[in-house]
Amino acid sequence: MVYTEKRCWVCNAVITWGQSDTACKVRCRNRLYAESYRIERHKEESYRKNRPCRLKLGEWAETLRHYKWRCAFCKGPFESLDHFVPVSQGGATWVGNVVPACLQCQISKGNLLPHKVEVIPQEVMERIARYLQRRAQSSLKQTQ
Repeated sequence: MVYTEKRCWVCNAVITWGQSDTACKVRCRNRLYAESYRIERHKEESYRKNRPCRLKLGEWAETLRHYKWRCAFCKGPFESLDHFVPVSQGGATWVGNVVPACLQCQISKGNLLPHKVEVIPQEVMERIARYLQRRAQSSLKQTQ
């Protein structure tokens, strides 16, 4: 049997024996709990609107870690889960379409498709699109 060290989903620190499987300390566990609640709210809303929601907590935590728990658009403190392609425009709640956002950027972006957003620089939108494309591809490989 090969031993692989477990890493914290929040800060990526090594989890020592006797701690949880997902968080290294209470602060990290509390952040994960808050994010699991956020995902559950999105799942409930998707269910009510008869839309798919395949986002898992581990996937969302990996995206948050990638953006250092900051807004993907302006790098300020993140406050919400933002659909890169809005749900109203056909986007779904899955790892290939969600990023952390502050409320100001989320409001600025609105329900526009990424290429129609003028308030946020296009190079930022393209960088996020490339990241989400990589996440989507790796997610599809894992399910096959």
